[in-house]
Amino acid sequence: MIRLSLGTAIELGLLNKKSDIPPTTAYIMIGNKCSNKCAFCSQSTESSTRKDKLSRVIWPEYSKEEILSAFENYKGNNIKRMCIQSMASEDAHETVAEFIEYMKDKINMPISLSAKLEKKEDIEKFFSYGVDKIGIAIDAANKALYETIKGNNYEEKLEFVTNMAKEYEGKISTHIIVGLGETHKDIYDLYTYLKLNNVTISLFAFTPVKGTKMEKINQPHIESYRRVQLMTYMINNGYEKESFTFKNGYIDDIKIDDKIKKDIENGYPFEIRGCKNCNRPYYNERPGSTIYNYSRALNEDEKLLAIKEINLGG
Repeated sequence: MIRLSLGTAIELGLLNKKSDIPPTTAYIMIGNKCSNKCAFCSQSTESSTRKDKLSRVIWPEYSKEEILSAFENYKGNNIKRMCIQSMASEDAHETVAEFIEYMKDKINMPISLSAKLEKKEDIEKFFSYGVDKIGIAIDAANKALYETIKGNNYEEKLEFVTNMAKEYEGKISTHIIVGLGETHKDIYDLYTYLKLNNVTISLFAFTPVKGTKMEKINQPHIESYRRVQLMTYMINNGYEKESFTFKNGYIDDIKIDDKIKKDIENGYPFEIRGCKNCNRPYYNERPGSTIYNYSRALNEDEKLLAIKEINLGG
């Protein structure tokens, strides 16, 4: 089973609808059964929600021939990368390999893969197929949450991700979901550790999905998320622990110099970060609702709103 995100299908001309923020990556989901039991995910074996959703995004189904034809006839210039989200199953991994083989010589575009890979041989195999970046999800920012929500061993996952990042420099990524019950200090510790080990990191805001174990949990408060965005942006730019004051595990204050102040005023910390050319429109939010990750440069009103939301005074 091969699915495209709704925005990808629209951008490629497979759906006659409008999208106000075109994707800069083509998002592709492969597999119809996942062996994971992630408590927040619509694709979990323990989820009762519809299986054409991932987070809050709808993913219509297409054949590989339809997808290739859409790429070959694509007249736009927004899409710069393919990102394949694979279910955690052998069948899905085989289909991913077949799909990459079918596409790679016909479409000159870098390919990312997000999958549950746990052996170095599997990492090597997918790189040999032509993937240029592999994402291995960590999601939860501390051991207790990870092992409760994901059901796997936290230390083993961290060791594997960081070892692979050392082995394949610049080619391993992960993401952290904010709002699962962690503290800001948990995120600081994990983020700095991953950064030190050359892992590319994306931030997501927890999004409750009906039919999952965590459907009744609220999204993180926007002030909390904005502060995490600023903290991680500053970590990426070389700022260290003394820039952040934590109170009971949560960011109480951030030392902002002239450079960071200017970046805040330009909205840079609040834009999506992660793999190159990945903008994930409306992955965490609905149009017209609170925007957690901006998929484009902020306009003047959005810049002022983000400064208000972060609530750090002067």
